[in-house]
Order: sequence, then C-alpha cells, then structure tokens
Amino acid sequence: MMFPNYLLRFIVLFSGIPTLAFVQQQNSDSQLPVSVFTLPLDNGSENYTFALNLPSDSEEVYFRLAGPAIYSWIAVGTGSEMKDSLMLLVYLDSAGSNVTLSPRLCTGETEPVFSSSLDVEILSRTGVVNNTMTVNGRCSNCRSWNTGSLDVNSTTQPWIYALGPDSSTYATFKSDSKLASIERHSLYGRFTMNMVQATGGDSSNSISSMQFTTSTGSAEVGQPDNDSNLPTIIHAVVICTAFIAIMPGGIIMLRVIPASVRWHWVNQSVAAILAGIGGILGLWLSTMFNKSKHYNSAHQVLGLICVIATFIQWGLGFWHHRQYKRTLKSTKYAPTHRYLGRFIIPLAIVTGGIGLTWSYASRGVVIGYVVAVIVLAVATTSSVMWKSYASLRSQRTQMTVDEREIGSSPAKYVQNYRLDSGTVLTDFPQPMGTR
Repeated sequence: MMFPNYLLRFIVLFSGIPTLAFVQQQNSDSQLPVSVFTLPLDNGSENYTFALNLPSDSEEVYFRLAGPAIYSWIAVGTGSEMKDSLMLLVYLDSAGSNVTLSPRLCTGETEPVFSSSLDVEILSRTGVVNNTMTVNGRCSNCRSWNTGSLDVNSTTQPWIYALGPDSSTYATFKSDSKLASIERHSLYGRFTMNMVQATGGDSSNSISSMQFTTSTGSAEVGQPDNDSNLPTIIHAVVICTAFIAIMPGGIIMLRVIPASVRWHWVNQSVAAILAGIGGILGLWLSTMFNKSKHYNSAHQVLGLICVIATFIQWGLGFWHHRQYKRTLKSTKYAPTHRYLGRFIIPLAIVTGGIGLTWSYASRGVVIGYVVAVIVLAVATTSSVMWKSYASLRSQRTQMTVDEREIGSSPAKYVQNYRLDSGTVLTDFPQPMGTR
C-alpha cells in the first residue's frame, strides 16, 4: 500500500517536532557552564559528586551534591581546611526517603555549626534514588560570608569534602533537623575547582536536569584520607573496662578468694585510674561535637557522677583498711564503701547504654554490650550467692559442732566460752563446782 506524499511529509514533520525540541533542550543544558568534581569510592558504590555553576546575572550559587546513602552524611566545604569554611551537609531525613540539607560554618577541627544566615534553597530532582542521596540547590549568599568568601576569578579555588561513617560500623543516621549532631567523618580530602569555567549562564538555567559522570574543571589534591572515630572508641573501651570488667571483678575476687584484700585494693586502684582517664577523654571529646559542648546531656552528667563516685569509693576503702590495720576493727567507712560500689556499677551500665545510642553505635555493638552486661550480672550474682551459701553452711556446721560439744562436755564449753568472751552463760545449767 502506498502513502500519499503529503501524508508522509506530515508524519515525518510531526514526529520530528518533539525530537528536535529534546535535542535543543539537551544542547541548551550541556552549554551551561559548570565545574564538576567526582570521586570514585572504593566500596564500589556510586561516586561522590559535586557540581557548581555561578550565573553571570546574579550573586547566586547553583550546586549539586550527591553520594551513597550508606554513608551517614556527605559534605562539601570551601577552603583547604575546616577553619572558617562554609560547609554544605546532606543526610537522610527521618523517613529515609528524602534528604535534609544543612548549611553550616566551621570554626576549626570540630563539628560544623548550622547557620540560619545562609540562604539555601532545595531545587527539583532532590531526593534518594537507587541508594544515592542527591541535592540540587541554590544559595543566595554563599559567595561571601562573615569568615570567608569564594574567589570567583580563581582557576584553582580550594575545596574540601567529607563522608560520614558507613552503615556497617554505625547505625543509620536519619534526621529532619538542620541542627542535628553528626559523628566524625570516615573519609575526607581536598580538591580544587575552576571558578571561571563554572561562571556563566543565567538564573533560569537549572543544574538539576544535567547528568555528571566525570570530573571537569576540577582536580583532586592528594589522596583521600581514611579516618575513624578512634578517640570515642578508646573512651568507650577504657570506661567499660573499668566499670564492667575490673570493678565487678574485684567483687567476685573478694568472695571467691577471701584472703585477696590486697589484690582487691590493686583492682580498685586500676579501675579508678582507668575511670579517670576515660572521664578526661570524655570531657575532651565533648568539645568536638555540638550535642556535647554544654555538658548537660544525661550521658555526660551520669558519667561524671560515676567517675567522681569511683574516686570517693576508692578513698573510703583506702582509709578503712588503713584504720583496720591499726585497730583490727571494722570502721564506719566500710558500709559506705561497699554500698557506693553497688550504686556505681549499675549506674555506669545505664550510662554506657545511653552513650551507645547517643553515638549511633551499630546494632552489633549494642548486642555485644548487652551480652557483656548479662555475663557480668550472672557472674557477680553467682559469686555473691555462693559466698552467702558458703557462709550459711559454715555457720550451720559450727552450730552443729558446738551443740555436740555442749552435749558431751558442758563444763568444757562454758570454760571455752569464758576464755573467748570473758562472759559466763548464767542461764546455762552448769555442773556443780563451776560457779
């Protein structure tokens, strides 16, 4: 069947209209001046990507920041170091289906602080797709701020990047708050961007519709630095060793080996020293994060109480033993020393649990902590019960022996009792001649 020529022309012309429009749109987008930095990641996930456009007709800054959602957050910052840097921080929202964009300012090697003075707006095509967080945004006043500025005429403007802990070591971080506190980065580095190449176009052009797979107008400076939250880990290990291992071990030692008073003192001294080290490290860590700078969280307050109480308990125990060696009598400090220990250990366990959730510890770490606490509770309770049972059994055995001695030789029993205590049982029927 043959189509008329006019019908063929109509079909070709009609079908070419959207194709031509699409091609023209793609060409228009591809002409938008941008500089792009992409960083391939070792774990085989999506690249870390930062793209920038500076329109000629305004002071606005258009950007795209994207990276794998397995990282608790991703960030880009101006300058070659954190001090005075303007930083854009991105993390999952509370539902995990979208993202939160938090513009922040840095004062040094500490957590950046949210700044409401930075006018940042989220644009279209922002969200989480294929486990990748993407933010397309516009900032109206990010070319200069109180502590710095962008050199729009530089071909090597310095930038820094960072990625938070990944989900294999920490719990997934989600928040709708722009003020949310984050954990220390696991990867960071530096790069430069050609700001001249990124300058041009107008505010009507959108960076949102563009695709970026390779770097252009940028260069990485050095190699990425792997990092970890090692100080926090050391703090947790030292404190847990003091309160969950050594102090309960001292309790068990006294009940299993009654003659281990000296080792008990050594045990408590080591626990106090470790508690002090862990406490000092915790105070230093508190200066690094926004959530802890005011020292008013439950974990911090309870932790300080535990450390101070530990040194008080150690002092009471030391003074008690010193007095006991002189008088061979128990002192009033002994009960306080004993009951203070029963107060410190459970409080420290609760404080540790709060600290794990506070620092977004992974599920595996939390489970390990719970198992360790259960083992501690079973071991300590068993030793106390065993000691109580052994003491009760010893008392019953002694009573049986005493009863046998009384039955076989009452006079001898009274004489022994007089020698031991200097007192005669006046209500006990004594043989004639013994009064």
